Amino acid sequence: MSGRERPAPAARLITPGGTEWPSQLDHLGPHARPPRLYVEGRSLNSAIPCIAVVGTRRPTGAGIEMAERIARELAEAGITIVSGLAVGIDAAAHRAALAAGGHTIAVLGCGLDIPYPKRNVALKDAIRRSGTLVTEHPCGTHPTKAYFPLRNRIIAGLSGGVLVIEGAITSGALVTARLAIDCDRSVYAVPGSVRNPMAEGPNELIRSSQAMLVTCAKHVFDDLAPSLVWPDSTNGRAKRAPELTAHEARVMRALDDAPLSVDHLCRALDMKPGLVASCLSQLEVRGIVARTRAGYAHARRWG
Repeated sequence: MSGRERPAPAARLITPGGTEWPSQLDHLGPHARPPRLYVEGRSLNSAIPCIAVVGTRRPTGAGIEMAERIARELAEAGITIVSGLAVGIDAAAHRAALAAGGHTIAVLGCGLDIPYPKRNVALKDAIRRSGTLVTEHPCGTHPTKAYFPLRNRIIAGLSGGVLVIEGAITSGALVTARLAIDCDRSVYAVPGSVRNPMAEGPNELIRSSQAMLVTCAKHVFDDLAPSLVWPDSTNGRAKRAPELTAHEARVMRALDDAPLSVDHLCRALDMKPGLVASCLSQLEVRGIVARTRAGYAHARRWG
């Protein structure tokens, strides 16, 4: 390894097959996995589900609000937020995850030591302290246009799904969504006004059935819950569903035969919305709770 390729002292080099190597990156469809990663911050853990939240560098106020709310609620439920540290939607998602006390991974299109983008240097330092910085480029590598699609395949590859919040048809966010499809990952999109040019990308993903329409974190949980609740089976025999977690048990005790809304449960239990939504989704998949237009209640076959 040449002097230029050595990671900074605070960084570590991880390679395929190593204990910290994200196994998801071994399954990128037609795209090559990175030969190595340079990492700073918290350890990568393949067992913890990740969702990428990506979007335009020129978001509307509504786009920022959606990114912050959904990323916060996903982080509250223990899901890691992955994004590209770009100005705009990416930065909003990273900040919301950190503010919720969750984990966020920033995938860079340059070396770990490069102060890019300059507007997000403070955010990058915060992620270095509380989250994880990842790049396939050695220190000293400056960003170039060709590096960002490469970065985006890592964002998609680390994640079980990619959520697009605002972006033009030709934006990097749409590139990430298409890479996610190539990698057999789920794609979600927040719809927007036809008068908003930054909604053109998500709206097209939804129109062409390439993405699931979502307007809240609960919609993502509803799609992810089966894979979160039911581990892979062995010998064709499904594993037994796990017992209720402490949080799920609290939610169950608060439910009644009359439907209750998520907001009502959050207030009654003093639990974060993302955590309540995650519990309800997993309980619903297992047939323990039932969802109606009015809210959630005990399923008839429960207890």
